[in-house]
Amino acid sequence: MVKASTMIPESVFSISPNPRFFYVTPSVQAAIAKTQYVVRARQGLTTIIGDVGLGKTSLLRLLYNEYDDSPEFTAAFIVNPKQTSETAFLKAICTEFGVKTKRSQRETEYELRGFLIDEYQAGRNVVLFVDEAQQLKGPMFEQIRQILNFETDETKLINIVLAGQVELRYKLADRSKRALVSRIAVSSTLDALTPEETAGMIDFRCTVAGVKSPFDFEAVQVIYQWSRGIPREVIKLCAISVQYAALNGLKRIPADLVEAASADIVKPTEESGPSSRGTMKEARRA
Repeated sequence: MVKASTMIPESVFSISPNPRFFYVTPSVQAAIAKTQYVVRARQGLTTIIGDVGLGKTSLLRLLYNEYDDSPEFTAAFIVNPKQTSETAFLKAICTEFGVKTKRSQRETEYELRGFLIDEYQAGRNVVLFVDEAQQLKGPMFEQIRQILNFETDETKLINIVLAGQVELRYKLADRSKRALVSRIAVSSTLDALTPEETAGMIDFRCTVAGVKSPFDFEAVQVIYQWSRGIPREVIKLCAISVQYAALNGLKRIPADLVEAASADIVKPTEESGPSSRGTMKEARRA
């Protein structure tokens, strides 16, 4: 006789950046509030920095969807800025906004400026989201600075949200970026989860899916210890643990099963970069 299994939908612990399952921690809420302030007040530029797996892409999609669904905003999203030059980057921005590009950089800038003026006169607030911004090269940062110069006497014509790994902070710290850094209205940093937040995220995702968390208290502790509070790693371990439980016909997932499941996942290493609260604070001071 086969025992009843956990019956957790696969989407609950999918690592795809689905805003529906995005768990808002205090550091995430602070980043949302700061970004909303910059956009609402048309302050121009803000950054969101966090290590791999801390939810930057999910946060950006949450914000993008909010503005893209509003008639008061015009939003665009650049997923991965791998362009090889500032001109190519500028044209990619224009393409996302549906602006015609020209052969020369100056003519393309003129077209973008005209678009931004039209949007401003129509009462729409323009927002550009750039994910994986640590991949931006020097000339592209200068292009962002030039775009931010499109403004009236009272306000910016475009708001730009740069989200990237800790490397972005170090790139911006270079003396050659001083002119751009001075335009950052406010910066946000995402932190790793605490043990309580790890349990809260697991419960939240299950609640959204309409199911009860199958993890025992001790199992959640193992998940936190193994993942070091990195949301993506938490989700990955939860997903494989649920599969193990299903194979064994278990309704509840004990700590030893999570331990067994962790052997099938490549463990995040300390060398991958600052991930814990302590190291993130050190990076924030750098």
